[in-house]
Amino acid sequence: MKSAFEYSPESSLGWLDFDSAASERVGELLRAFEEPGTLDVLGLGTVRGAFSEMLSPGTSTVQTRLRYFIFVPWICQWLESQRLRPAEFSRRLRGDEARLIECLRHLGRDRGVIGYRSGRTLKTMPSALYWSGLRKWGIRRLDWSIGEYARRAATLRGARPERDDDGNAARGSVSMWAELPPAPDDFLRAELSFDLGAGEAQVLVDQIRWNHPGTLLAVLCATPWTAAKADYPWELPEQTMRAMSPRLADILHHARNFSEVIFGPQLVYNLLLARRARVELDWETEELESDLSEKSMIWAEGMVERLDEVRSWAAGLPEFWTLLSDCNIGPGVKKFVDAMVKRIADDPEGFADDPWVGDRIRARELRLKSKRARLTNRSVLENWNLTVVGARPFDFRWGITQSYLADIAAAPESVA
Repeated sequence: MKSAFEYSPESSLGWLDFDSAASERVGELLRAFEEPGTLDVLGLGTVRGAFSEMLSPGTSTVQTRLRYFIFVPWICQWLESQRLRPAEFSRRLRGDEARLIECLRHLGRDRGVIGYRSGRTLKTMPSALYWSGLRKWGIRRLDWSIGEYARRAATLRGARPERDDDGNAARGSVSMWAELPPAPDDFLRAELSFDLGAGEAQVLVDQIRWNHPGTLLAVLCATPWTAAKADYPWELPEQTMRAMSPRLADILHHARNFSEVIFGPQLVYNLLLARRARVELDWETEELESDLSEKSMIWAEGMVERLDEVRSWAAGLPEFWTLLSDCNIGPGVKKFVDAMVKRIADDPEGFADDPWVGDRIRARELRLKSKRARLTNRSVLENWNLTVVGARPFDFRWGITQSYLADIAAAPESVA
């Protein structure tokens, strides 16, 4: 039977905080491990992330509600006005974010309140979760890490503009933030909600459209209510799909095929794990195997129904990789995806039980994880908690995109 021993690996990551962009990327990497479904046993996360950014730039599944894009700058703007020393700025920032938690706590559980359970002991505050997105949407104008911002914030507010020989302003004061509606007078002293106030939704939509025109997120800001009933971005109403630009339609076409086709290898990976755990460890995985086999069969039936389209997409994979040419996709990912897609296009019904497929998936995990590969290392398999990895096709942050669009749709003013 399954061991009760819990595997708790210890590792560390260090870097020199000389470059704000590099620091921010490391922060995003570390926070990504908190995202649901982040465990990337087949090394497909770079492709998933690339499409997520092309469709909904600046979003992240560790984010929750849209109004945090307003809350965080409000807190920072107030602290800037205090002209604080760096250590005091950092301390006060954390303190004010803890107060923000308390001001939102009345909304209850599962309403998107970051830190609802942890309160002041929360390790990763909203500013860290939204910092990158604030920059990508143009709400944060300066490319500084939070640490650098704390060190230099006192130089921003009240800085006198440079003047020419005639005494005229030659250059305005440096501003960290785009112009936002003012915070209410009782901000952080009274209960708050996630309902966007007057002008807030329009400012956010304007920033998205200006900085990322033509993306799915920007396009849907005009009709945010159309996203509510779609389980995936390619299941939007037909009228919405027809109004998209050819480039956006092409991105969605490739995203859908990658998501649905590559879901097969993810199911097979889990099925191989369950079978190995039963045979080698005598675990009772029959129910899990039956469920995964049924899902694999349903997936294969879907591939057969769309076989002409799948084969056409498989034949045009060079176009797919050209679309992702600037996304740092490694050659190992391309080789694995190409092999899997070709096999699926040849025989989707026999894919799950194909020994060649199983061997390729084992080799892929071993290459990525070495001694930590579950399919080839018994001691690591013993620490598996029977959780299915990649339980559904990639949706490219569609859930958080829907949440943001719902917040925009509910705003009191119409968004033009």
